[in-house]
Amino acid sequence: MVTPSPGNRLLNRLEESDRASFMTATKIVPLEFGQVLLEAHAPIEYAYFPVTGILSAVATMEDGDGIEVATIGKEGMHGIPAFVENETSAYRIIVQAAGEACRIEIGRLKEELDRSAPLRALINRYRAAFLLQVSQCVACNGLHSIERRCCRWMLMTHDRLETDELPLTHEFLALMLGTRRSSVTEVLQLLQQRGLVKAGRGRITVLDRPGLEAASCECYATVQREFQRLLG
Repeated sequence: MVTPSPGNRLLNRLEESDRASFMTATKIVPLEFGQVLLEAHAPIEYAYFPVTGILSAVATMEDGDGIEVATIGKEGMHGIPAFVENETSAYRIIVQAAGEACRIEIGRLKEELDRSAPLRALINRYRAAFLLQVSQCVACNGLHSIERRCCRWMLMTHDRLETDELPLTHEFLALMLGTRRSSVTEVLQLLQQRGLVKAGRGRITVLDRPGLEAASCECYATVQREFQRLLG
């Protein structure tokens, strides 16, 4: 395996020759905060491998309400359903944090998967980890408190941005958690009083990472263990 380098970590797990071949089929595109890359139930035309920034998979209701069921950063990709017989997305895919991604047309991705057994095996392992994340998030959203869910969500964002400064508004965090803005504000005030975070205008600073992990539910660690087991 190649030595990890800046870029999408999933693709970095490929041998250099396989990765170089794959990259010739991709294009670097910007990701803008709040951008909708794909609406739920719409045909998937492109797969995205984030290099920087974060994507959110959001389950949406008929009345427009939604809740995040998965977070996708440089450890993964969006576009899996398109090459497992279902060419539409079950979720709305939006940009949670701005950055860049490697984008590839789904038709070309299918060709690369047919050509490269290592790439196909890697994507299949990621798919298993992603599905675990979705199922764990669904359970978490239904069973755990807003405070624990909020801590889990900030930890996942912290992992992917690799900075203590998280560009998050109360409104966006409430959208991701499927709750009211006032509930998020109350939780952040409590966490700030305990010295775990500092909440500012459009920004949340992580002050005590171990404390935030202790305040989170077990779902964060469960997903981390599965990614580690499947992807190393």
